Amino acid sequence: MKKFEFYKHYIVLVFFLITLSAQAQEVKVRGGFFADSVSIGEPVKFYLTATYPSKLNLLFPDSAYQFSPFEFASKKYFPTHTKEGISYDSVIYDVSTFEVEKIQSLSLPVYVVSQTDSVEVASSPDSIRLVELVGTIPDSIPVERLPLKVNTTYHEVPTNINYIILSIVGAVVLVVALIVFLVFGKRIRKHYQIKRLTKYHAQFLEAYKTQVDQIRTSFSAPVSETALGLWKKYMEQLLSRPYTKLTTREMLHLEKDEKLAGNLHTIDKAIYGHDTEVVESFESLRDYAATKFVKRLEELKHG
Repeated sequence: MKKFEFYKHYIVLVFFLITLSAQAQEVKVRGGFFADSVSIGEPVKFYLTATYPSKLNLLFPDSAYQFSPFEFASKKYFPTHTKEGISYDSVIYDVSTFEVEKIQSLSLPVYVVSQTDSVEVASSPDSIRLVELVGTIPDSIPVERLPLKVNTTYHEVPTNINYIILSIVGAVVLVVALIVFLVFGKRIRKHYQIKRLTKYHAQFLEAYKTQVDQIRTSFSAPVSETALGLWKKYMEQLLSRPYTKLTTREMLHLEKDEKLAGNLHTIDKAIYGHDTEVVESFESLRDYAATKFVKRLEELKHG
Protein backbone atom coordinates (compact mmCIF):
# COMPACT_ATOMS: atom_id res chain seq x y z
CA MET A 1 0.00 0.00 0.00
CA LYS A 2 2.82 2.44 0.86
CA LYS A 3 4.48 1.69 -2.46
CA PHE A 4 1.21 2.42 -4.29
CA GLU A 5 0.84 5.74 -2.45
CA PHE A 6 4.42 6.67 -3.44
CA TYR A 7 3.73 6.04 -7.14
CA LYS A 8 0.44 7.89 -6.88
CA HIS A 9 2.14 11.03 -5.54
CA TYR A 10 4.93 10.67 -8.09
CA ILE A 11 2.44 10.55 -11.01
CA VAL A 12 0.60 13.62 -9.65
CA LEU A 13 3.90 15.51 -9.39
CA VAL A 14 4.92 14.61 -12.96
CA PHE A 15 1.51 15.65 -14.27
CA PHE A 16 1.80 18.98 -12.41
CA LEU A 17 5.24 19.70 -13.84
CA ILE A 18 4.06 18.90 -17.37
CA THR A 19 1.09 21.25 -16.92
CA LEU A 20 3.30 24.03 -15.57
CA SER A 21 5.74 23.58 -18.44
CA ALA A 22 2.89 23.78 -20.95
CA GLN A 23 1.69 27.02 -19.37
CA ALA A 24 5.20 28.44 -19.52
CA GLN A 25 5.22 27.83 -23.30
CA GLU A 26 2.35 30.33 -23.56
CA VAL A 27 4.62 33.05 -22.13
CA LYS A 28 6.39 35.23 -24.71
CA VAL A 29 9.47 37.00 -23.33
CA ARG A 30 11.51 39.62 -25.17
CA GLY A 31 14.48 41.67 -24.07
CA GLY A 32 17.11 43.92 -25.55
CA PHE A 33 19.33 46.98 -25.21
CA PHE A 34 18.17 50.45 -26.20
CA ALA A 35 21.64 51.34 -27.49
CA ASP A 36 24.12 49.74 -29.89
CA SER A 37 27.23 50.55 -27.84
CA VAL A 38 28.32 51.38 -24.31
CA SER A 39 31.42 52.64 -22.49
CA ILE A 40 32.90 51.00 -19.42
CA GLY A 41 30.96 52.07 -16.31
CA GLU A 42 28.33 53.93 -18.33
CA PRO A 43 24.68 53.01 -17.55
CA VAL A 44 22.71 51.50 -20.43
CA LYS A 45 19.03 50.59 -20.53
CA PHE A 46 17.77 47.03 -21.13
CA TYR A 47 14.06 46.30 -21.59
CA LEU A 48 12.32 43.05 -20.61
CA THR A 49 8.70 42.36 -21.63
CA ALA A 50 6.38 39.40 -21.14
CA THR A 51 3.06 38.54 -22.81
CA TYR A 52 1.14 35.78 -21.04
CA PRO A 53 -2.32 34.50 -20.07
CA SER A 54 -3.67 36.66 -17.24
CA LYS A 55 -4.35 33.58 -15.09
CA LEU A 56 -0.59 33.05 -14.64
CA ASN A 57 1.59 34.75 -12.05
CA LEU A 58 4.96 36.07 -13.25
CA LEU A 59 7.98 37.43 -11.37
CA PHE A 60 10.66 39.62 -12.97
CA PRO A 61 14.33 39.73 -11.84
CA ASP A 62 15.17 42.25 -9.12
CA SER A 63 18.42 43.61 -7.68
CA ALA A 64 19.27 40.19 -6.16
CA TYR A 65 19.56 38.61 -9.64
CA GLN A 66 23.01 38.13 -11.19
CA PHE A 67 23.11 40.33 -14.32
CA SER A 68 26.61 39.11 -15.31
CA PRO A 69 28.61 40.37 -17.16
CA PHE A 70 26.66 43.52 -16.28
CA GLU A 71 25.93 45.08 -12.89
CA PHE A 72 22.47 46.19 -11.78
CA ALA A 73 21.93 49.91 -11.12
CA SER A 74 18.14 50.47 -11.04
CA LYS A 75 14.85 49.39 -12.59
CA LYS A 76 11.51 50.90 -13.62
CA TYR A 77 8.41 48.68 -13.54
CA PHE A 78 5.36 49.56 -15.64
CA PRO A 79 1.80 48.58 -14.61
CA THR A 80 0.30 45.40 -16.06
CA HIS A 81 -1.98 45.79 -19.09
CA THR A 82 -4.61 43.08 -19.60
CA LYS A 83 -6.90 42.69 -22.60
CA GLU A 84 -9.09 39.70 -23.52
CA GLY A 85 -7.35 37.44 -21.01
CA ILE A 86 -3.80 38.33 -22.15
CA SER A 87 -1.55 40.38 -19.88
CA TYR A 88 1.50 42.44 -20.80
CA ASP A 89 4.27 43.41 -18.35
CA SER A 90 7.43 45.40 -18.98
CA VAL A 91 10.46 46.49 -16.96
CA ILE A 92 13.39 48.72 -17.93
CA TYR A 93 16.70 48.01 -16.17
CA ASP A 94 19.70 50.32 -15.92
CA VAL A 95 22.87 48.22 -16.04
CA SER A 96 26.56 48.93 -16.51
CA THR A 97 29.63 46.88 -17.33
CA PHE A 98 33.24 46.92 -16.23
CA GLU A 99 34.32 44.00 -18.41
CA VAL A 100 36.62 44.58 -21.42
CA GLU A 101 35.14 42.16 -23.97
CA LYS A 102 34.32 44.02 -27.20
CA ILE A 103 30.95 42.31 -27.59
CA GLN A 104 28.85 41.59 -24.49
CA SER A 105 25.48 39.84 -24.30
CA LEU A 106 22.63 39.75 -21.81
CA SER A 107 19.56 37.53 -21.47
CA LEU A 108 17.05 37.91 -18.62
CA PRO A 109 14.32 35.49 -17.51
CA VAL A 110 10.86 35.75 -16.02
CA TYR A 111 9.51 33.13 -13.65
CA VAL A 112 6.10 31.48 -13.97
CA VAL A 113 5.20 30.90 -10.32
CA SER A 114 2.78 28.35 -8.93
CA GLN A 115 2.05 27.34 -5.34
CA THR A 116 4.75 24.67 -5.32
CA ASP A 117 7.20 25.38 -8.13
CA SER A 118 8.27 27.87 -10.80
CA VAL A 119 9.43 27.69 -14.42
CA GLU A 120 12.02 30.03 -15.94
CA VAL A 121 11.37 31.54 -19.36
CA ALA A 122 14.32 33.56 -20.72
CA SER A 123 14.54 36.19 -23.43
CA SER A 124 16.80 35.73 -26.44
CA PRO A 125 20.31 37.13 -25.79
CA ASP A 126 20.97 40.65 -27.07
CA SER A 127 24.48 41.97 -27.67
CA ILE A 128 26.03 45.40 -27.29
CA ARG A 129 29.41 46.72 -28.47
CA LEU A 130 31.94 48.12 -26.00
CA VAL A 131 33.36 51.51 -27.00
CA GLU A 132 37.15 51.59 -26.63
CA LEU A 133 38.27 54.94 -25.21
CA VAL A 134 41.97 54.09 -25.43
CA GLY A 135 43.43 52.94 -28.71
CA THR A 136 45.88 50.11 -29.13
CA ILE A 137 49.25 50.84 -27.53
CA PRO A 138 52.30 49.45 -29.37
CA ASP A 139 54.61 47.12 -27.48
CA SER A 140 57.65 49.30 -28.19
CA ILE A 141 58.47 52.78 -29.54
CA PRO A 142 61.76 53.67 -31.25
CA VAL A 143 64.03 55.87 -29.12
CA GLU A 144 64.16 58.58 -31.76
CA ARG A 145 60.37 58.96 -31.55
CA LEU A 146 60.28 59.37 -27.77
CA PRO A 147 59.63 63.00 -26.67
CA LEU A 148 62.68 63.09 -24.38
CA LYS A 149 64.76 66.08 -23.31
CA VAL A 150 68.48 65.50 -22.81
CA ASN A 151 69.68 66.73 -19.41
CA THR A 152 72.67 65.10 -17.71
CA THR A 153 73.02 67.67 -14.91
CA TYR A 154 73.15 66.04 -11.49
CA HIS A 155 70.20 66.91 -9.27
CA GLU A 156 70.47 66.07 -5.61
CA VAL A 157 67.37 64.46 -4.11
CA PRO A 158 67.00 64.67 -0.30
CA THR A 159 66.55 61.26 1.26
CA ASN A 160 66.55 62.02 4.99
CA ILE A 161 63.25 62.09 6.83
CA ASN A 162 62.79 64.65 9.58
CA TYR A 163 61.29 62.34 12.19
CA ILE A 164 60.95 65.14 14.73
CA ILE A 165 58.64 67.19 12.50
CA LEU A 166 56.81 64.02 11.44
CA SER A 167 56.23 63.10 15.10
CA ILE A 168 54.97 66.60 15.93
CA VAL A 169 52.56 66.60 13.00
CA GLY A 170 51.31 63.13 13.95
CA ALA A 171 50.77 64.17 17.56
CA VAL A 172 48.86 67.30 16.51
CA VAL A 173 46.63 65.31 14.17
CA LEU A 174 45.96 62.75 16.91
CA VAL A 175 45.06 65.44 19.47
CA VAL A 176 42.75 67.22 17.01
CA ALA A 177 41.04 63.92 16.13
CA LEU A 178 40.58 63.13 19.83
CA ILE A 179 39.07 66.56 20.52
CA VAL A 180 36.70 66.24 17.55
CA PHE A 181 35.63 62.79 18.76
CA LEU A 182 35.01 63.98 22.33
CA VAL A 183 33.10 67.09 21.27
CA PHE A 184 31.23 65.87 18.19
CA GLY A 185 31.49 62.07 18.44
CA LYS A 186 27.96 61.51 19.75
CA ARG A 187 26.48 63.90 17.19
CA ILE A 188 28.38 62.27 14.33
CA ARG A 189 27.28 58.76 15.38
CA LYS A 190 23.69 59.96 15.70
CA HIS A 191 23.84 61.55 12.22
CA TYR A 192 25.02 58.33 10.56
CA GLN A 193 22.52 56.22 12.52
CA ILE A 194 19.66 58.43 11.32
CA LYS A 195 20.99 58.41 7.76
CA ARG A 196 21.33 54.62 7.74
CA LEU A 197 17.88 54.15 9.30
CA THR A 198 16.24 56.46 6.73
CA LYS A 199 17.98 54.77 3.81
CA TYR A 200 16.98 51.29 4.96
CA HIS A 201 13.35 52.43 5.42
CA ALA A 202 13.25 53.81 1.86
CA GLN A 203 14.67 50.55 0.48
CA PHE A 204 12.06 48.57 2.42
CA LEU A 205 9.18 50.71 1.11
CA GLU A 206 10.34 50.30 -2.51
CA ALA A 207 10.77 46.52 -2.28
CA TYR A 208 7.56 46.08 -0.28
CA LYS A 209 5.53 48.16 -2.78
CA THR A 210 6.74 45.95 -5.64
CA GLN A 211 5.49 42.82 -3.86
CA VAL A 212 2.12 44.36 -2.89
CA ASP A 213 1.56 45.67 -6.44
CA GLN A 214 2.02 42.13 -7.75
CA ILE A 215 -0.49 40.82 -5.20
CA ARG A 216 -2.90 43.60 -6.14
CA THR A 217 -2.64 42.64 -9.83
CA SER A 218 -2.92 38.89 -9.35
CA PHE A 219 -3.01 37.18 -5.95
CA SER A 220 -0.23 34.68 -5.30
CA ALA A 221 0.43 32.79 -2.07
CA PRO A 222 4.24 32.64 -2.64
CA VAL A 223 4.40 36.40 -3.34
CA SER A 224 2.27 37.06 -0.24
CA GLU A 225 4.64 34.93 1.84
CA THR A 226 7.63 36.83 0.39
CA ALA A 227 6.04 40.20 1.22
CA LEU A 228 5.32 39.07 4.80
CA GLY A 229 8.90 37.84 5.19
CA LEU A 230 10.20 41.18 3.89
CA TRP A 231 8.10 43.01 6.50
CA LYS A 232 9.29 40.73 9.32
CA LYS A 233 12.93 41.19 8.32
CA TYR A 234 12.55 44.99 8.30
CA MET A 235 10.82 45.03 11.69
CA GLU A 236 13.53 42.78 13.09
CA GLN A 237 16.23 45.22 11.98
CA LEU A 238 14.26 48.29 13.11
CA LEU A 239 13.31 47.09 16.60
CA SER A 240 16.04 44.50 17.25
CA ARG A 241 13.48 41.77 17.87
CA PRO A 242 13.58 38.26 16.28
CA TYR A 243 10.47 38.69 14.09
CA THR A 244 11.70 36.29 11.41
CA LYS A 245 11.99 33.49 13.96
CA LEU A 246 8.59 34.07 15.60
CA THR A 247 5.24 32.59 14.69
CA THR A 248 2.24 34.89 14.35
CA ARG A 249 1.04 33.89 17.82
CA GLU A 250 4.45 34.59 19.38
CA MET A 251 4.71 37.93 17.57
CA LEU A 252 1.29 39.07 18.79
CA HIS A 253 2.16 38.04 22.34
CA LEU A 254 5.15 40.38 22.02
CA GLU A 255 3.36 43.33 20.39
CA LYS A 256 -0.19 43.10 21.90
CA ASP A 257 -1.83 45.09 19.09
CA GLU A 258 -5.36 44.02 18.06
CA LYS A 259 -5.27 45.67 14.62
CA LEU A 260 -1.90 44.07 13.90
CA ALA A 261 -3.29 40.72 15.03
CA GLY A 262 -6.22 41.00 12.62
CA ASN A 263 -3.98 41.86 9.67
CA LEU A 264 -1.54 39.03 10.36
CA HIS A 265 -4.36 36.48 10.73
CA THR A 266 -5.88 37.66 7.44
CA ILE A 267 -2.55 37.24 5.64
CA ASP A 268 -2.00 33.78 7.18
CA LYS A 269 -5.43 32.73 5.94
CA ALA A 270 -4.57 34.03 2.48
CA ILE A 271 -1.27 32.14 2.33
CA TYR A 272 -2.65 28.85 3.58
CA GLY A 273 -6.34 29.22 2.64
CA HIS A 274 -6.05 31.22 -0.61
CA ASP A 275 -8.25 34.14 0.46
CA THR A 276 -7.23 36.85 -2.02
CA GLU A 277 -8.49 39.88 -0.08
CA VAL A 278 -5.18 40.78 1.55
CA VAL A 279 -4.00 44.02 -0.09
CA GLU A 280 -5.54 46.18 2.65
CA SER A 281 -3.88 44.05 5.35
CA PHE A 282 -0.47 44.40 3.68
CA GLU A 283 -0.94 48.17 3.43
CA SER A 284 -1.79 48.24 7.16
CA LEU A 285 1.48 46.37 7.89
CA ARG A 286 3.31 49.01 5.86
CA ASP A 287 1.67 51.80 7.90
CA TYR A 288 2.50 49.95 11.14
CA ALA A 289 6.16 49.75 10.09
CA ALA A 290 6.13 53.46 9.17
CA THR A 291 4.78 54.35 12.62
CA LYS A 292 7.51 52.33 14.34
CA PHE A 293 10.10 53.95 12.03
CA VAL A 294 8.99 57.49 13.00
CA LYS A 295 9.06 56.56 16.69
CA ARG A 296 12.56 55.09 16.36
CA LEU A 297 13.71 58.18 14.44
CA GLU A 298 12.47 60.48 17.19
CA GLU A 299 14.24 58.36 19.80
CA LEU A 300 17.53 58.78 17.92
CA LYS A 301 17.08 62.53 17.41
CA HIS A 302 16.31 63.22 21.05
CA GLY A 303 18.23 60.37 22.65
